[in-house]
Amino acid sequence: RLAEDRKEMRVSMESPITASARTQVTRRGRTVALALVLSIAVFAGAGALASAESRGGVPEGFEVHDDETVYVVADATGVPRDVVVVDWMRIEGSGSLTLLDPGPVIAAEALKDDLEPRITPDGVEWTLDVDGRRDFFYRAESDRELPIEIEAAYFLDDRRVQPGELAGATGLVRIEVTVTNTLTINEPVTYIDADGATRSEDAEYWVPMLAPVVIDVDGTRFRDIEADAEIMTVTGSTVSHTFMTFPQPEETIVIEMHGTDIAIEPIIVSVFPKMAGSPDFSMAEQLAELRDGLDGLAELSEAHRTILGEVADGLDPEAFAGVRDLGAGFDQLAAGTREMERGAADLAVLVSGQIAYLDGIIGGIRGQDYSEVAQVPQAIGALGEGVREASEGVSGLVALLDGQIAYLDAIALSNTALEAQAWSLVDASAESTATVEAAIELATGLTTQGLMIGALRDGNEALGMPYGLVDTRDSLAEIAEGLEQMADALDELARGAAPLAGLPGQFEELASALSVLRNGGLVGGERLPGLVNTRNGLRDLAGGIGAVGGGISEAAESLGPLEELPAMLGRLRSTLVALRDGGSIEGAEVPGISATVEGLAGMSDGLAEGIDESNLGEAVVERMEEVAAEYDTFLGKPEGATGSVRFVFKLDGVSTNE
Repeated sequence: RLAEDRKEMRVSMESPITASARTQVTRRGRTVALALVLSIAVFAGAGALASAESRGGVPEGFEVHDDETVYVVADATGVPRDVVVVDWMRIEGSGSLTLLDPGPVIAAEALKDDLEPRITPDGVEWTLDVDGRRDFFYRAESDRELPIEIEAAYFLDDRRVQPGELAGATGLVRIEVTVTNTLTINEPVTYIDADGATRSEDAEYWVPMLAPVVIDVDGTRFRDIEADAEIMTVTGSTVSHTFMTFPQPEETIVIEMHGTDIAIEPIIVSVFPKMAGSPDFSMAEQLAELRDGLDGLAELSEAHRTILGEVADGLDPEAFAGVRDLGAGFDQLAAGTREMERGAADLAVLVSGQIAYLDGIIGGIRGQDYSEVAQVPQAIGALGEGVREASEGVSGLVALLDGQIAYLDAIALSNTALEAQAWSLVDASAESTATVEAAIELATGLTTQGLMIGALRDGNEALGMPYGLVDTRDSLAEIAEGLEQMADALDELARGAAPLAGLPGQFEELASALSVLRNGGLVGGERLPGLVNTRNGLRDLAGGIGAVGGGISEAAESLGPLEELPAMLGRLRSTLVALRDGGSIEGAEVPGISATVEGLAGMSDGLAEGIDESNLGEAVVERMEEVAAEYDTFLGKPEGATGSVRFVFKLDGVSTNE
């Protein structure tokens, strides 16, 4: 693995990324030399959880790989001063294309090409000509928040000091570098537990970041170096200590040494979105097999305990306390069997009577005609339809009367107009007596006619007509409404009586059920005996009990003395209980099977917890590997492009006082 790392290191140092790192970078009026040399392998693995949403797109016919190296220049304590992203676009295709590289870019500059960027709110845009393959490099400045924080603390003779206080000093130096990962993730992770069930638990982790910390030590200034570095390389008098950190969320490395005329070289921290390595979870399968074996033993022991318990519980010495009188008891049993014989015979006679009574019920049910009852719902429905038709007829009369009343109103209106004209004629013919008299007679007749029309419409007791057409119309309307309500009630009654239509079938089902009760048959797919079988069985039982009674009488004469049986059963029961629960057997204390069952169950539960934790850990690691594979850009990448990203932090060194 070290050989592979060194090979990757040499390749990375010769790449355009490292060459571009030596470019002079200007930011906020200051020039910062990024003379960064990676002392360990630049891992090509891409990362998870892209820090910027990809916008823009790669045109059809082109392939783009966006390779970012983020250089961070910080003071000796790790506080960043400058952040510069060197972006290497590897483009394949032919033709001209415009690429939008998204992200919060403050300034951008092509490194090897004479191209002007277009910085937009969405990112930086470049127009490129490609003929087969083109490598395009540019650097960009950004104020995007970094995913990694570096803090370096310096101690001189166990006293924390500012970095500048170390310059030229002599004493015991300790440097502590803390790498903090800020990309936290809290999400549910699904895994299979020890019992094969799918479970989900919340897991908190950080985007995997492998962060080697390189500290160069000048052997002419320091001695007695104590450091737990994974890699050490020697170049002349300089010893490079490489500490491999994997902050989740943070990790601190320590180097301690005695120094004279102290000067500290710049500290380099490289960060790669990458898993440090996957643990071996194969032990979980072996634990599962072991747990299955324990569960099998526990089940076997539980079966043994159950059997012992059932046998012990079934032994009741007190039940045999009267065994000495067993002979007399057998005589009583024989007498009892004779009574049972008579009782069984009497029950057979009783069941025969029940069968005869059941025959009468079945015959009565099947001898009745229930067809007329079944027609009741239909008759009620027909009656309701007739009443509703009558209601509709009365409603028609109401409508007719409405028309007649309207016609009368028109006649009354015309009569009133004629009456007014007649009285106007009286006033106009004042000089002609004959004409006036004729006009008065006409007006008076029209007035009378108007009263009669009003009486016909609304009624007039003075004219001998107390009720008019309006009263008739209102009465008919009430009758129509009442008929409609009656029809609704009949419909409801018909619906309520609907079950009567099925009454003949229900009585037939009842008769069939009673027949099954009598003769036996299928009930719910299962064949059941009937009362006839019960009667015949009781008759056979009576005969069998009689035979058993004779045998019991003969057995009573051959019973020997059983005085020791209760004590013997008591000792046997105590032994069985001790074997089950633990206790004393013939003066010796022995553990019981219960202890074995409980111990095996506890071991199985413990293994199950271990398997669950292992399976959850494996699921989290798999998820972390997925997240690491997704973190492939810092600023962002064109939509449709692949990407890779790494970070290089350079912390200022401490120079001797001059």
